[in-house]
Amino acid sequence: MNLHVQNCQRRVRPNLSRVARLARFFADCVRRGGASGWRTLSVVLTDDAGIAATNRIYLDHDGATDVISFALPPLPGAALGEGEVHLNLQRALEEGRARGDVPGEVALYLAHGIAHLAGGTDATGPERRAMRRTERDWLGRARRMGLLADLAAERVRRSRP
Repeated sequence: MNLHVQNCQRRVRPNLSRVARLARFFADCVRRGGASGWRTLSVVLTDDAGIAATNRIYLDHDGATDVISFALPPLPGAALGEGEVHLNLQRALEEGRARGDVPGEVALYLAHGIAHLAGGTDATGPERRAMRRTERDWLGRARRMGLLADLAAERVRRSRP
């Protein structure tokens, strides 16, 4: 699988290699669960303004959200499709601070986005509970493996003398 992580925001300082490693781990969880995965997985790190624009343009929804996923079918002759996860680091930082676990919040958004790419849905109560169980399982395994450490940090603004 080709994996791309792109930082399109300036509020949070992500550790791109750690985010990529976690995304690859979650993609491996999908494959171990019997799904085929993706030829290419892209993770776009954004903020409230960036995800609100994506939300408006592609989903016709107003406002920011935590994560948006897009699954593209395989090209003719290709076995695997492509997946793209837009992850709102600004929201993850704010919610993570409130919950006392910024890395866990970033990881939750990534797990949620990848679970959607794998066909998970949370439209009904039972679907939402099943998706949450999957996310908790993946997050627990990732945490035990040390994959949540150093995913992102708040940018420190230096004052000019």
